Amino acid sequence: MTIKLNYISKLKYLFFVLIAVLFSCEDDVREVYLYKKGTIEATSTNTAIKGGETVTYTDSSTKIRAIKWTFQGGSPGASIEPVVEVKYTKAGTFTTTLEITHVDNTVQKKTFTVVVEAPPTPPIVIPADALKIYSENPDFTKTAPVLNWVSSNQFVIKEVATEGYENAYRNFTLPATPPAAEAKWAMAILQFVNFTDISSYTYLNLAVRTTSTGKIRFRMKDATNTGYVEFDATSNLYGLKRDGSWNMVKIPIADYKKQNAALDLTKIKDILVLRSVDPEDVRALNNYSFDIDHIYLSK
Repeated sequence: MTIKLNYISKLKYLFFVLIAVLFSCEDDVREVYLYKKGTIEATSTNTAIKGGETVTYTDSSTKIRAIKWTFQGGSPGASIEPVVEVKYTKAGTFTTTLEITHVDNTVQKKTFTVVVEAPPTPPIVIPADALKIYSENPDFTKTAPVLNWVSSNQFVIKEVATEGYENAYRNFTLPATPPAAEAKWAMAILQFVNFTDISSYTYLNLAVRTTSTGKIRFRMKDATNTGYVEFDATSNLYGLKRDGSWNMVKIPIADYKKQNAALDLTKIKDILVLRSVDPEDVRALNNYSFDIDHIYLSK
């Protein structure tokens, strides 16, 4: 009988302990939320623009650890900022990619497409009393005597009918297979048939298109003396850029005389000589090619 009473007492004790524990935990109940992943969200202000205009890209993603933008065809070409203004100067269809790394190390990507229209071509203005040397522009009132194009070494000269600064242009490039001898340098000449007096003019103007990073000299020659100006790949001297676009180059004729005071401007034979710069080996240079158009003298 005593054992049974003890057993009942123990059951009552356990029951009261259980009730006490349950009521004591009431205040410790917490709500449990499921984890919500980060999202990738971004906008752009334009999908079609003209060359020279900008597009602003804005990231509004959530739970971000890292941002990485890549802008094809734009400047800047990449960024880690949430808001970026990008300038496009060349025509084409370009892709922008946003890559988001979230706090849980998952990665998401989002792309945008922008169509860039070629910038409008500014009108070509011919200065008064300019002397046309090589151009299709009908606004010139003076034209130089008959000219010869001469490949002196390596340069292959080809006339291309379209897509010049105006329309047709001349291309100077290396042959597919260089000759065995005297192959490391290149030269081509644009010359007057007769000696010509250019002493009343101040500038030699020409449109040039190239991406080559090789040095080059533009020379001028009388019967015996040569003067030149030299271009490297970084200075943009006189407006010559290596960006693959047509750029007008304006060279003071006095700079040819500065290099060689003996140059006689009253008796010029070779008005433009393209010459590589020793000791550079043109065979080792990238894309040693130059497009030339719209050549004239101005005062």
